[in-house]
Amino acid sequence: MKSAAAFVIVLALAGNIAAQEAASDPAKPAQTDFSRAKLTQIFANAPQHEIVEPRIHYGFGYIDFRALNMRWRVNYLPIMIPLSGSIPWRGNGSFQNVPDPFELTHTEIATPPRAYKRTRDMNAELMRIEKSERAKAKVTVKPE
Repeated sequence: MKSAAAFVIVLALAGNIAAQEAASDPAKPAQTDFSRAKLTQIFANAPQHEIVEPRIHYGFGYIDFRALNMRWRVNYLPIMIPLSGSIPWRGNGSFQNVPDPFELTHTEIATPPRAYKRTRDMNAELMRIEKSERAKAKVTVKPE
């Protein structure tokens, strides 16, 4: 067993020695090339590593992280409040300042007949009020 281990070690060393290149002149060692071209060739071909995006970003008032194939941003300061009109409880406490997306895009929503009748009745009442106000606000100009 001892002779087998010694034989494997000698065989491995012999393979390494045989793989070495023989110098052309054994008395003079080969010169190492430190020229600019050779150094550029060696170091300029270094592999470029991709910049890896960090998983979690910390900033003033927010934490930004990636989870479930989405980028999440959590704002924890009151200066990061949503834009005006984007939430219904902002402003004077009523829902009047929330924009209606259907009205903005002129999209009609299907309504039941009773809602249509109610709308017609309300429009008729508004027309009646407008007509009476117009009659009261009649301006007459007397010629001099």
